Amino acid sequence: MDSDSSGGVSREELRAWILRRHRGSRQEALRSESARLDRDSDGVVTWAEFRQLSFGDAEDFGGSPDPDSHRKLLERSRRRFGAADEDGDGRLGAAELDAFLHPEDFPRLQDLVVQETIEDLDRDGDGFIQVDEYIADLFEGPPGSPEPPEIQREREQFLQVRDRDGDGRLGPPEVKLWLSPPSPDWAGLEAEHLIHHADLDQDGALSREEILARWELFVGSRATDYGQDLHRGHDEL
Repeated sequence: MDSDSSGGVSREELRAWILRRHRGSRQEALRSESARLDRDSDGVVTWAEFRQLSFGDAEDFGGSPDPDSHRKLLERSRRRFGAADEDGDGRLGAAELDAFLHPEDFPRLQDLVVQETIEDLDRDGDGFIQVDEYIADLFEGPPGSPEPPEIQREREQFLQVRDRDGDGRLGPPEVKLWLSPPSPDWAGLEAEHLIHHADLDQDGALSREEILARWELFVGSRATDYGQDLHRGHDEL
């Protein structure tokens, strides 16, 4: 990350790192998943191939300790498969498989990503993300414990920036703006977000110690491919 060996990671260095890791992780995921899922090596992935390898033959998931979660995940995968299948032929070519694996990078799947995000965070099932639901995804301390300063800043960011109509919750249009802000420089915005929340000494750059102190912030960021980089053994890390 620290390309100039200055001992700190600047906004531009972090932005460049995020873009580099994002491109590399997409290409790696597409190669590995295509090889895994395309069982007959015909260059496309069918729903039957994906379902068999990902969920097996069971229809009711009776042998699962949590069959309801498996059924929901199956239907979510079916919905995403159909959305990624741009020509509707029931098969995913390379570009469509890329869209299936990385819908956040495809404008035509933006509404799907919004829907999935709300489903992930909406604990009370009202179709919105309440501020406490948003915070609960970031931090769950002992009951009655105070929120760390960085979590308090996230709460302020939610209420002052993301909650555009001031009702204390995010609806689909607000979630869409949060996930896909108007600026095309998403990597620069992500770098600024990370520095804002992790730069403890406020010098405009991140030291190794500051990054390690806020490791959970980076695990939830594209800077580490949402934590997947931590499982990969490559020289960049």
